[in-house]
Amino acid sequence: MVPWLNVVIVVSDNGRFGGKFVDRRHWRKSYPSFPRFKCPRCSQGLLTSNKDSFILKQPEHIRRDIGEAGIDMAAGRFSGFLMCNFKFCGEVVVVAGDYQEHVHYQYDDRVDEEVPDVTTTYTPGFFSPPPCIIALPKKLTDKVEEHLSDAFGLLWVDAAACANRLRIAVEYLLDQLAVPRKGKRRNGKNGDLDLSERIEALDIVRPGHKSALNALRHVGNTGSHEGTADFEDVLDCFELLEDAMLELIEERKQKLEETAKRLSQKRGKPQA
Repeated sequence: MVPWLNVVIVVSDNGRFGGKFVDRRHWRKSYPSFPRFKCPRCSQGLLTSNKDSFILKQPEHIRRDIGEAGIDMAAGRFSGFLMCNFKFCGEVVVVAGDYQEHVHYQYDDRVDEEVPDVTTTYTPGFFSPPPCIIALPKKLTDKVEEHLSDAFGLLWVDAAACANRLRIAVEYLLDQLAVPRKGKRRNGKNGDLDLSERIEALDIVRPGHKSALNALRHVGNTGSHEGTADFEDVLDCFELLEDAMLELIEERKQKLEETAKRLSQKRGKPQA
C-alpha cells in the first residue's frame, strides 16, 4: 500500500457541468490542465498558462515507493503561475498542490512499437489570489465580499471551512439587507437571533429565498460542527448564494418586470 497514492478520475470538458451560474467544468478537485479562469482582479482577462509555467518536484520517498511498488508513474508537488491575458492588468495567480503523472503505452504503426503517452493530473491546494467562483454584485458590502473571497480560496484547501465561510457571508448579507441581529426569539424572549431566525425575518419582507439560505446554513453548520463538507455540495451552495444575491441586491427579476411593463406601455396592446 502506497499511502500518498490516490486514484484520481479526470473528467473531460465534455463531462457533467452544473447550472446556469456555476460552470462545473471550471471547478473541480483535479485538472488535466487548468481552465481559463476569469481574472480575479480585472474580471475582463482570462488566466492562461503553459507547460513552462509549472515546476514539478518529486520527493525522494515517493520515488522510492514507486520503484518498490513497480508502478509506471510519477508523483509529487507542483507550483506554477496563471497569468491574466488582459494587457492593462496582467495579474499573476500562484497555484500549488500535488501532481501525478501516469504512463500509458499505445501502439504506433509508424515505428511498429508501443510508445509512452504521459497524462498529468494537477490537484491544487492553494491559489493566490483565488479565482472568483461566482459573480459578486457591485453593491455588495466589503464584509460580505471579504468572506466570499476567503471562501473562494478555501474550496480546494478545506471544503468544510469553505462552507463555514459561506454561512458567515450569509450573516453579513442579512446585515446588508437590514435584517436585525437582535429581537424577539422563537421562545418569546428578546435576545440575539440565530441565523435561522434571521432568515425567517427576511422571508417576511423578501419572500422566496428561505430554502436557499437555509440550505447554506445547514451545509455551513455541518462544516463547522462535523468538519466535513462534500465538494459538490459546496459548489451548489455557491450557486444558490449567487442567485439569492442577484435577486436580493441587484433585484434582477424586479428590473426585468419593470422593463417588460415599460415596453408594454410604450407599444400598447398588440392587435388581435
